Amino acid sequence: MPDIAAPRRRPSFERIGRWVGGLALAASIAFIGERLWRLDWSTLQPHASWSFAGAMLGAALLFAAADRALALGWTALVDPERVHPPRAMARIYARGVLMKYLPGSVFQYVSRQVEGAKTGIEHKLLAKSVAIEVGLHLVSSMSVAAACLAFDRWPVTAVMAALIVIGASLSMRRPLLTALAFQIIAFGAFAAAAALIGAAVLPAGATLAHFAALFLLAWLAGFVVPVAPGGIGVREAALLALAGTSLPAAALMAATLALRASSIAGDLGYGLVTLGRRDRG
Repeated sequence: MPDIAAPRRRPSFERIGRWVGGLALAASIAFIGERLWRLDWSTLQPHASWSFAGAMLGAALLFAAADRALALGWTALVDPERVHPPRAMARIYARGVLMKYLPGSVFQYVSRQVEGAKTGIEHKLLAKSVAIEVGLHLVSSMSVAAACLAFDRWPVTAVMAALIVIGASLSMRRPLLTALAFQIIAFGAFAAAAALIGAAVLPAGATLAHFAALFLLAWLAGFVVPVAPGGIGVREAALLALAGTSLPAAALMAATLALRASSIAGDLGYGLVTLGRRDRG
């Protein structure tokens, strides 16, 4: 009677790795929930309305769309030849989006390094993509902030300039320029989210484009401080400091809190939806 080969078992270290990865992801979601729980929701009570709820929902969707654009930009850097399935690349990035809320602010990059290597991407290329991505964050956020400031005086010129840069970068089909284009789109979505929340909370005379520019500068401050998970605390302090006395304190606090809640909700929604697609094939 011929021997029946026993099914090959996965190496124990691989199973352990899957468990560790699952626990890290669960911890990330728990930290996100804890951050939402700790927010001072009473600040938003004076502004409670259906229109304000709609603005927060719209902002969350814009933050999720920004995550998608950033994922496409990262994919252009690490997989320019499109060797790997787009859905697999999206899941790698989505896991990192959730991991960034873990204390230390480095786990989003660690996660991409580990998951990307599992997919077959070289460690050196993954590490290089992080350095490039960080540099593009600085360039793109500052560029979109400048465009927001220019929008006050020359709205048509500012929009056309952004569209030309994005279109030209995408048409050249070079990984670096493609990543730049998607990052500009992402930070444009950030700015739109800030303007949307500002329209619902700030006084009628407030300049929304200027507020959006301040938010991008505050985002950058939160990004460069390594000890703040997801920029929490630093971004809010920077936005309050940058706005100073130009806006009413109560309205500014409400806008700051609403933006934080919307950004966390957008990250959580994007991460869970993207990861959940795996189970549906």
